[in-house]
Amino acid sequence: MKNKSGRRRRNLNATQKATCDEAAASNVIEDRLSNLPNDLLLNILERVDTLDAIRTCILSKQLLKLPTMLSRFYLTFSRKQVFRTNRAVAHVADNILGTRSPKVTISELKIRFVLLLDVSLTIGRSVARAMATQKVGAAEFEIVTKKHHGLCSSADLLQFAKQFNDLFGACPRAFAGLTSLWLQNMRFGELDIPNILSTCKRLEYLRLTRCDSGFHSVLQVEHDQLVEIEVDQGKFQRVELDMSTKTPTVDL
Repeated sequence: MKNKSGRRRRNLNATQKATCDEAAASNVIEDRLSNLPNDLLLNILERVDTLDAIRTCILSKQLLKLPTMLSRFYLTFSRKQVFRTNRAVAHVADNILGTRSPKVTISELKIRFVLLLDVSLTIGRSVARAMATQKVGAAEFEIVTKKHHGLCSSADLLQFAKQFNDLFGACPRAFAGLTSLWLQNMRFGELDIPNILSTCKRLEYLRLTRCDSGFHSVLQVEHDQLVEIEVDQGKFQRVELDMSTKTPTVDL
C-alpha cells in the first residue's frame, strides 16, 4: 500500500511539474512576443490565415488588439476544412471587420465559405459594412456549395443558384466591391449572370465552375474591368463578348 501511495504522489508531483513547465513556457512565449514591435508582429501575422493569426494573438494581451489592425484578411480554409469552419469564418468576419478602424486600409480580403444562407448573410453583410466604411483593395469571394458536384441533381444546381441570388440581392454592396469571384455548381436564369456582372463593377476575375444557364446556353459578357473569365465543366455552348468594352481573356 505504501508503494502505491508513493507512486501516486510521484505521479501527482510529475503532473504538477509538467503543468508548471507548460505555464512557464507559455509566459516565455508571451514575453518574447510582447517585446516585438507591432509592425513586425503584423508582418508575421499577415503571412497566415486570419483565424490562425487570431489564435496566436490569444497568447498575449498585447496581441489581442492586432487582428483589427491587419491589412490582409484571409479566411481560406481547404475544401475539407471549410465545412467545419464555416460558422467560425462568419463569426470572425463579423467581429473583426466590424471593429476595425476605418483608418486601416484592407489591402487584400479573401474569403472562402459554404453557401448556407444564414452564415453567408453574416459574411456578406460584414463585408458590405467594411466596403462602405473602409478602403478595400483586392477582394475575393470563393463560394462553395454544400454538395459535391458528383452528387448534385439539376434541381440542386437550380437551388444553389437561387440561394446565391438571395445572398447577392441581400448584400449588393459586398459584391459591388469584389475584384474576384468564384462560383460553383449553379444553374442560373438567363439574366442572372449579366446582372452579376453589372453589379460587380470592380470585378477583374470571374470563375464559373460547373455553372451554366441550362444546356447549350450562351454566356454573354459585357464588363469594363473584367480581365479574365474562366469557365470550366459547365454547359455553355459559347461565350459572347461585347467588343466595345475591355476584352477579357476567356479560359474554357
